[in-house]
Amino acid sequence: MRVILNPKHEAHAPPGEIENGLLIPCYECPARLTVIRTALETAGGHTFEEPPVCSEDAIATIHDPAYITYLRETAAEIRRARGSTPKVQFPTVFPYGPNPRAGGNRALRGRFCFDTYTPILGATFAAALGGASASLHAAELVAAGTARQVYVLTRPPGHHAERDRCGGYCYFNHAALVAERLSKLGRVAILDIDVHHGNGAQHLFYERGDVLTVSVHGDPAGLYPFFSGYADETGTGAGLGANVNLLLQPGTGVKEYRPALFAALDAVRTFAPAFLVLPFGADTHEADPIGGFKLPTPFFREMGAAVRELGLPTVTTQEGGYNLDVIGPCIAEFLKGFE
Repeated sequence: MRVILNPKHEAHAPPGEIENGLLIPCYECPARLTVIRTALETAGGHTFEEPPVCSEDAIATIHDPAYITYLRETAAEIRRARGSTPKVQFPTVFPYGPNPRAGGNRALRGRFCFDTYTPILGATFAAALGGASASLHAAELVAAGTARQVYVLTRPPGHHAERDRCGGYCYFNHAALVAERLSKLGRVAILDIDVHHGNGAQHLFYERGDVLTVSVHGDPAGLYPFFSGYADETGTGAGLGANVNLLLQPGTGVKEYRPALFAALDAVRTFAPAFLVLPFGADTHEADPIGGFKLPTPFFREMGAAVRELGLPTVTTQEGGYNLDVIGPCIAEFLKGFE
């Protein structure tokens, strides 16, 4: 399989994330990409390539230009910082009131981010741009018919990024960028099988009927991102019925997960898309530190084989998975089943 890499990810290495007011080690780290690539090289059958750099205009097809500018300029400001000036920025105050206005960088941190897990560093914009570039290159390969299955190996991930907000370690929404590009050629289904709800794509396409969004994830009543991903969120306007959320409880194993996956695949088949976008997370694995599901490594090959039966041109984007000992084997197994 063709694997598109993000060549700029490594310098984006957050010193931590803030959980309940405490700075803890960041689960989303550069080693994630390294261990995945090593596992795929060991498995064999994959080629690796770097993408051309995409334009900001291409990202602005789904993201607010003001947000893109904020990420770029803030990262540049941090790179210029000297002395005791912080080399990382976290939001501290979030918008409130009926007509919130933000003036100045400290306010904009909360305006353009929705959690305390997703800081900006000097290398963040380059890493985010690299992920967007890899995703859009994969989309172009599938759009041109040059490749039928492409895997985007990138970090930071993307599926939590909103139109004008970063969050959940995500800055640009890779899956949504791919879906938007492919939607020019036909109907698109996004099937998100990360353990966390794919809030970004849901909200970006919620009023559209040409892009189906389906997410199989842990119940947001107790799992990030908390405020979206419920079963009664089905779309609105032209998009009514084109959003499907399948919720699962903590401790979900193969017995519970398999029927939910089949229901998601049935929803995709009913929609009859021309293309599939697959935000994939290995954080459903039983050893993942923040997922809460109980899926064993061999099941990931079965998952890949089940998705393969759709027979659709597909771009897979790497999302979550935070146990460095198992994320590589999980993805290698999934791609074996999928090919």
